[in-house]
Amino acid sequence: MRFFLLLFFTLLFGACSTLEVQNDYDPSYDFSKVKTFAIVHKQKEGEDGLTIKRIEKAMIKVLRKKGLMQTQPSKADLVFLFHLNVTNKTEIYTDYQLVGYGRYGGMVISTPRSYNYEEGKLVIDAYDPKINQTVYRVVVKDEIKQRKSPQEREKYIEEAIEKALKNFPPKIPNK
Repeated sequence: MRFFLLLFFTLLFGACSTLEVQNDYDPSYDFSKVKTFAIVHKQKEGEDGLTIKRIEKAMIKVLRKKGLMQTQPSKADLVFLFHLNVTNKTEIYTDYQLVGYGRYGGMVISTPRSYNYEEGKLVIDAYDPKINQTVYRVVVKDEIKQRKSPQEREKYIEEAIEKALKNFPPKIPNK
């Protein structure tokens, strides 16, 4: 598993076209009062420090664009925590082929095929330390594909974080 985590951080997620983002939040929480944030990540053995720094940098950039100010975790309105994981996946599909020809026609043969890949998952939680609760969560999943240069990795991470936090803070309709 450590090898896959290292591979995950080295190669990172996959192409943006397969990026899945799922948001969840507490609709009773008043996000309009949030003015400050902090980012916390407890690095695990096997994680790539360069990728962690890129994720933190991208999160800071996006949250500042939204008008929030970065501060120490003890003073923050929200503390953002993130976790990374890699899972081996197999996609099975059926390929249909026409066999035979001529005046008697042919027949269709189905051939099952499989595609093995690694899926990277980034989970970002926004935690309010005053009430001791997670109030916002976003899960980003993508197929891992190789990014050759540090610039490509950084650009991909920035795009993924931008999409992940696109709907933060959530627009909660008036009741």
